[in-house]
Amino acid sequence: MKPQRKKGLPQSAVKLAQKLLKKDGDSLEMLRMHDFPDDESAHDDELTERLYGEFSAEVENIQKELSKEYGPARKGKSDTPAVPLNGVFRYAIWKAAPRRLFIAAHHEDRGVPIILWLGTAE
Repeated sequence: MKPQRKKGLPQSAVKLAQKLLKKDGDSLEMLRMHDFPDDESAHDDELTERLYGEFSAEVENIQKELSKEYGPARKGKSDTPAVPLNGVFRYAIWKAAPRRLFIAAHHEDRGVPIILWLGTAE
């Protein structure tokens, strides 16, 4: 089973981050989503672990690109109050005054999609 993904970033991660930072308030842009087609696949631990690895690698790749523009990121592997999402399993955060810029992969629970987000938060 292949994970669903958008047709790649519509622009570079840096350009997308700049666009989000220009908006008022918090912003989120979905970069990739894997929606489990049925209950059986949603409870397949091997599939879930493989997907976590793929999404984590994407966080790392985008983090490297954004770090060239925004400097070193604070990284983590679990929920943090700095990222306004539940079920975060990998993230990177930059201070981009007056807000924070983040890339995060999250999965709230079995049966719901795994999603990769680029976002800003106050």
